[in-house]
Amino acid sequence: MELLFQFYGNSFDNSQLVLDITQNIQFSGFKLLLCLAIVLHTGGYLMGFYVLSQMFISIVRPSTKRLGIALLGICTIIFLPLGLALDQIDLVLVGITLLFFFVVRLTGLKQLAAVVPYQIYLFIFLMLGVSSAVGALALYEHFDNQLVLSKQKIAGNLLVDNDLQGEYLLAERTRELAADPLIRAKLASPFANQDMVRQKIVKYYLRDYFDKYEIAVSLFDPNGNSVDSVGKAKSLYQVRRDLLRKASSTDQANLYLVRGSNSFSTRRYVAFVRVPTSQRGVSTVVLELSLKKLTANSVVPELLVDQKFFQPNLGPELSYAGYENGRLVYNEGNFDYVNNLTGPELRDPRLYTTGLSVDGFHHLAVRGPQNRTVVVTTATYSFSNWLANFSFLFLTHTFFWLLCIGLYMLSRGRYVDVFQTNFSTKIQLFLNFGILVPLVIVSVATASQVTSSYKRDLLRTYERRGKAVQENLLRHDALLADSASKAPLIDLAENVAGLTETDLNLYDSHGMLLVSSQPLIFESGLLSPLMNPQAVAALAERGQPRVLLMERAGTLSFNALYLPLHTTLEDGRTGAVAGYVGIPFFDSEKELDNKLVELISTILNIFTVMFILFLVLTFVASRLLTNPLKIITEKLKHTTLTGQNEMLAYESTDEIGLLVREYNAMLLKLEESKQELATQEKEAAWREMARQVAHEIKNPLTPMKLSLQFLQKAINEQRPNVEELIGKISQTLITQVDVLNDIATSFSNFTNLPAMRPERLDVAAILRRCVALHQGGAHGGAIHLREAGEGQYLVFADENLLVRTFNNLLINALQSVPESRKPAITAAVDLVGSDRVRICIQDNGAGIPEHVREKVFVPNFTTKETGSGIGLAVARRGIESAGGRIWFETQEGVGTKFYIELPLAPA
Repeated sequence: MELLFQFYGNSFDNSQLVLDITQNIQFSGFKLLLCLAIVLHTGGYLMGFYVLSQMFISIVRPSTKRLGIALLGICTIIFLPLGLALDQIDLVLVGITLLFFFVVRLTGLKQLAAVVPYQIYLFIFLMLGVSSAVGALALYEHFDNQLVLSKQKIAGNLLVDNDLQGEYLLAERTRELAADPLIRAKLASPFANQDMVRQKIVKYYLRDYFDKYEIAVSLFDPNGNSVDSVGKAKSLYQVRRDLLRKASSTDQANLYLVRGSNSFSTRRYVAFVRVPTSQRGVSTVVLELSLKKLTANSVVPELLVDQKFFQPNLGPELSYAGYENGRLVYNEGNFDYVNNLTGPELRDPRLYTTGLSVDGFHHLAVRGPQNRTVVVTTATYSFSNWLANFSFLFLTHTFFWLLCIGLYMLSRGRYVDVFQTNFSTKIQLFLNFGILVPLVIVSVATASQVTSSYKRDLLRTYERRGKAVQENLLRHDALLADSASKAPLIDLAENVAGLTETDLNLYDSHGMLLVSSQPLIFESGLLSPLMNPQAVAALAERGQPRVLLMERAGTLSFNALYLPLHTTLEDGRTGAVAGYVGIPFFDSEKELDNKLVELISTILNIFTVMFILFLVLTFVASRLLTNPLKIITEKLKHTTLTGQNEMLAYESTDEIGLLVREYNAMLLKLEESKQELATQEKEAAWREMARQVAHEIKNPLTPMKLSLQFLQKAINEQRPNVEELIGKISQTLITQVDVLNDIATSFSNFTNLPAMRPERLDVAAILRRCVALHQGGAHGGAIHLREAGEGQYLVFADENLLVRTFNNLLINALQSVPESRKPAITAAVDLVGSDRVRICIQDNGAGIPEHVREKVFVPNFTTKETGSGIGLAVARRGIESAGGRIWFETQEGVGTKFYIELPLAPA
């Protein structure tokens, strides 16, 4: 898990692409490649995680399932919330790992995955969810680190008083400016166009590094009067006195740093440049440079400058405050530092290291010289942001892996197999598809509808702001008609732009730019000074009241609203077009993106949560629906003609209830059939028994009859040896009567098997006694006893039954060995698994011929000259009644192995 987190972290830290869905939703081919690389690399890590899960499943035992689930659940509850509360990534990773194994142990997905294909998909989804959670956590860590760096940079800039590099460069540029012959000539001529001097100073001498400053250029003649409007403007002396009242000198000559009401006010420089003229003495150029601030509805700094207050990815809720000696002296933004950031928080050491989160806001403070502190505040990275990134990564992983699985099945021609799975899988697949498809359709429709609504709202907002700009400009239509004087037009444009919080461009009636509230964007060549031809065609030729167009400036796309400015005649009617105003909404794309980010994040969160929820619900529903079928399946497996069958209890009247009722009816019919079959079997058995008894009795009766007939004939003939014959015949009759008695006793034992008296006993001890009893009958050979261990093998059986069975098998083994072969009998006891014991009695006899193997356990069957053939039949009946089984393996000429397997007695 730690390796996966490091991989995600390295991918985000070393890439300039932003994958945080809450910060950027722009899509590109490079992003697609990065996502594909992440998916493929993550697949390798998930394979390792899959191996670990298999090891975990193989180690745990079913008997400890409840204890394992309880321990995993308790550990998850401890580590995961503790890591989130302490903001410790390692603890959170441990908590996620424990949660994964907790779910695996609770649901038993891995065991089912070996049988049911759909469970494999659920297991994959679970691993993808874990990977996405780790990825979202890495994105949070990346965002948090970048946030701290950005806030430190902002605070550092706020704590810096002097721009030393800027001061040095400004001194160099002012010396070059004072030596410029064109500027000298223009300042020397009272009739020259001084706007050209201003444009050259701003565009040529104060470009590049000084683009982050607002620049104001004032020109004064050798007498100290303003060259713009003599008699109205302040003199050089008055301007110098007002500007230097709160200024301090710098290391450069004639360059001053003007301080505001506190040390955190915007940096402002004033430079007095003396420019010698050929005839009139020395003129003065006054340069005022004020560091720009980001206005509410302008993104020009993104295009042009590295403005110190602008840091990307900080969000719209940026606020900052300055403290001197622990007292708030300056703040910007909407956050209430007076009431919401108190003394204890300012003294918290975390505020100056990793930052402090309080009531949904993250604060970071940086200390500076002279007991000054800057606190920068943004909204915290909320759970919804983490969930949005989790949703994005989860859906990305899911899309790629489902695509790969689909292509694999199509390439192998196995797409039909999806519809040939078991009933549980079909239920889950159809439920998921039935929910997923409408969910996708609703999400797409909702996103499209809300996006259209956002665009309509933005359009109405643009029109309202455009109308306000148009009304303010038309109040000064006289200035619009006098395009020769640009200074009043510049003041008008700046005033209206500040009042309406917009940027605006004024064009004459021919579509040529007059003035702009952001002239730098035109001077930099990002926009043409000519009005958009589509706007000219719409307003001048087709007479439309307004037109909204999409334009580009560099890499930025934005909306621009164009409106005509008509003169007003004396009778109040609208006159000719005096010019046009263009309002570039540079923030339009950004504002729409912010709304779309919020919308997409919400839809992703809802979609992913519902998707995962329905995965779980379909999994539970399929188990609940198929559980009665599994019970029926198990009952059908144990349905037998000999044992007792249990009926199913199912109270519902649904289709499964109908199946259960039919099953129970079948059991009743089966019980009747069993009784009828048992009766028939008993009758057949008695008939067979009668036939066997008659056959066995007939055999000794024949010699008995012949002997008696011979004796009767001898008596009738009065032979002299009658008495001798009587003795011989009597002995023969006694022998045959004994045979008849043995036959009757054997059949009595089979038909009247004694009642079982099971008890706990050691089967190995009984086998040892039986082996010792028959050691003398080996005739030069031996009976070897082999035990797997020295412990006891306790079973629950009848001792007399086991003794008779072992004696019977040992006698048979000894008697099966030919006279030419030395007996080698082996009796062994072994454990089978953890709950059964197996006894094996092996001989080296002649083996059992193949044609009689099926009759070995049949009553009255024997291959010996003596014996009734009842012993093995009685043994089999007794072993099976004890819950065990008996069988044999034989090879003619080699020997036979008889096996007895019994269940161990419970502890």
